[in-house]
Amino acid sequence: MLHSTQTNIGQPTLVLLHPAGFDGRIWQKATELLPDFNCVCIDLPGHGLSKGHTVTDFEEASDAVARVVEKLGTSPVHIAGISMGSYIGFYLMLRHSALVQSAILSGFQCEPIPAPALMRALMHVSSWMINSRRTREKMARSMGVANVDLISRKGRPNASASTMRKVGRLALEFDVLDALRHISVPTLVLAGEKEHPAIKASLPVFQTRMSRCKARTIPNLGHGWIAQSPELFAETVRAWILDLTLPEELEPVSKAD
Repeated sequence: MLHSTQTNIGQPTLVLLHPAGFDGRIWQKATELLPDFNCVCIDLPGHGLSKGHTVTDFEEASDAVARVVEKLGTSPVHIAGISMGSYIGFYLMLRHSALVQSAILSGFQCEPIPAPALMRALMHVSSWMINSRRTREKMARSMGVANVDLISRKGRPNASASTMRKVGRLALEFDVLDALRHISVPTLVLAGEKEHPAIKASLPVFQTRMSRCKARTIPNLGHGWIAQSPELFAETVRAWILDLTLPEELEPVSKAD
């Protein structure tokens, strides 16, 4: 069973799915801003205290998350994810839709991202840099995480170099275009204005092909906007779950042709 923590048992359940290289502790500030929810922070496969659970693919990772949700006994639950957490969250909706009441997913795309051989080679080499504390701290800051200790545990990386390589490859090859029509869970898909072009280009596709989906961009922020603006994230979560007006800071996205 994947490691997880809970904040306010008895409140509506919100399952939080972290990005690669981090673990459930990255949601620390967000959970403080969401006292009206039982925030369940999961250490995803290959990360944190779930390092012993090998990353095979995002589908199996979603199955592992489903087992945590089933054990909670409070399904259907709300979910929120960023980057790797969004890839896994998507498959959770696709493979275990009865467990999910609503979803907020940020920083992912619906089709593969073209990656020349040189780019893949650089990714392979750079994955070893996760063993450098200085590199990890730089990675944390790039995601807007002020407390750089959250990307390490007892001085060691939250994830191994091999796990980072595997997750990177799975993210580049992520292809769910044909599966979008099968998602019926109300889903808010988000991306920072400074995201990778492929992620921003997917927003109208998600919104058009998923029956109950809205897409929004966050101006002036990038991939790590959730940590850079936790207050906006908390306000967005509360609005989406409670069916309130979304924050005016979020910019609407036109539907795809």
